[in-house]
Parts: sequence; structure tokens; C-alpha cells
Amino acid sequence: MVCFCGPAGHRRNAPRAMAWWRPASDVECQLESYCGRRIPGHDPLSASRVAGGRPIGGPGSVISPDSWWWPKRPVRVLRARTAGLVAGLGAALFGVSALLLKTGMLSWDKSVFRILNQVPAAAASVLTPLSHLFLPAGIIAVVALAAVYVVARNRSVMPVAAGAVAAGIAWVLVHVAKSIADRPRPYEVAAGAVLRQEPAHGTSFPSSHTAVTLAVAIALVPFLARPLAAVGIGYAVLVGWSRVYLGVHYPVDVLAGAGIGMATGGVILLALGTLLRRAGRAANLQDAATGRGPPGSAPSPTAGEQQPKRPEPR
Repeated sequence: MVCFCGPAGHRRNAPRAMAWWRPASDVECQLESYCGRRIPGHDPLSASRVAGGRPIGGPGSVISPDSWWWPKRPVRVLRARTAGLVAGLGAALFGVSALLLKTGMLSWDKSVFRILNQVPAAAASVLTPLSHLFLPAGIIAVVALAAVYVVARNRSVMPVAAGAVAAGIAWVLVHVAKSIADRPRPYEVAAGAVLRQEPAHGTSFPSSHTAVTLAVAIALVPFLARPLAAVGIGYAVLVGWSRVYLGVHYPVDVLAGAGIGMATGGVILLALGTLLRRAGRAANLQDAATGRGPPGSAPSPTAGEQQPKRPEPR
């Protein structure tokens, strides 16, 4: 693991064979971290000027850890290959769902809908109150609480910006797909479908609630503790279930929405990783320009000089 350390731009915990000032792309690791720790007397990112005086990552730059919006505690970001895999799997999931809808291979879709929607009365008496947690009001409340938490935890608005961009992109993609697919809601056409909320607006394919919630949950993963990140993903999955249980979406609509959410979230993770790498490389270039190394690595003033031998005791 490589650790990008805060305003100091210092990396620790790199493999011994790797110098800490080498670019992040040279280090094969599963996880890259940005650590908001200031190392006394070592501030290479401030007023960094290289390449003919061009400032890189200095104060006021959006890629500088000194920026007011930059997180002040460790941020875990999946490496580019893993984030790209998340985005690619999401795109594939949406593509398969759209293909199934286009070809009409949806007999399984209607069967699963009946299983999840037409439940016994005893089960419905428990599941219906639970499903209210995943209605728009519940989603907004959960997102608001998550925003307050990540801002307080990271002392930065970057998590909110990442979540907002993810939600916006997912919402736009969903509504483009809705206008093209134009699939009616199940309670409008499916015999025996039970509608457990107010009639929904728009068309059925894909599920916008699922897409937006999952996109935001994935975008916030780097800023959350691992247990809370897992809870966020689980909440998004339950949002998808609730859309079928409430009677406003088919399962394939939820799968398509999940695909859009995964693809959007993966792209956001890629963007966050790029920002962190640029900040690290800015620190690397500054260190190369100033000749600075990690704290405590400066050579002794007498390094290389012949030290007088001390007389051996008799």
C-alpha cells in the first residue's frame, strides 16, 4: 500500500524496493491512500514550481492537499484497474438488461416480480413499513445524514461533491434510457400487481432510485469506514428490492438501474484516483526540483568524510 500523506505530500509504507518519491503508477498495490498528516518541517507542495516556473499542486490548486476542500484524513481509493472493472461491470449489466428488454426475453422477469410483489398478507404487514425507509423521503434523509457524517469525518466537502456528481450523472443517464425504452409500470399492465405507494411518474425502465442510490453509495466508499461503506451498498440493494415490492418496477428495471449506478460510481472512483495521483506526482516533481527527501533522510554534514579512529582502550 502506498500512502499519500496530506499537505506534506510524503508517501510512506511503500515497498522497500520502491523509493517513496516515485510515481504511484510505479507501485503495484491494491489500495492507494491519501493521508492528511502534516510532517513538521516538510511542506513540498507549498509554492511548488517546476517545469519553467509553472506551479503544480500549490496552494489554491484543486489538486493540492492544501486546498480547503481536500480531505484531512486518509482516503482509500481503489486502483484504476479495479475502479474500471466496477464501471465496466455496471455498463455490461445495463447492456444485458437493455438487450433482454429489446428481445422480449422477460418471462423470468414477470415471474420474479410476482414472487417479490405478491407476498402473503402476514409478510406484507412487516415488509410494507420497512419499505417506507426506501421511499424518496427516506432516501433523502439517509443521504443527508451520510453527507453530514462524511463532511465531519473528513473535514472536507470533497465527499459531498463526489456524491452530488455521481447522483447527477446517474439521474441524467437513467432519464435518457427511460425516454428510449418507454416501458410501462408493472401496476399499469401486470395482472395482480400490488401497488403499495402513490402512482409513480414516468416510465419503468430503468429504476432511477436504484441507480442514483447505488452511484452515491459507491462514490462515498473512499470516505467511509469499511463497515459503513458496506452498509451503504446494502442500503442501495434494499432500495432496488423495495421498488419491486412496492409494485413500481420489474426486476430487470432494477438490474438496469444498478448497472447505471455501478458504472457511474466506478467513473467517480477513477476520477478521485486521478486527483490523488496528480497530487502525489506534484509532490514528486517538487521534491526532485528542490532536492528534498523524506524527513530524517538528509545526509550527515560529515557524510563521506574519513572519521578519525578512536584509540583502543588498553
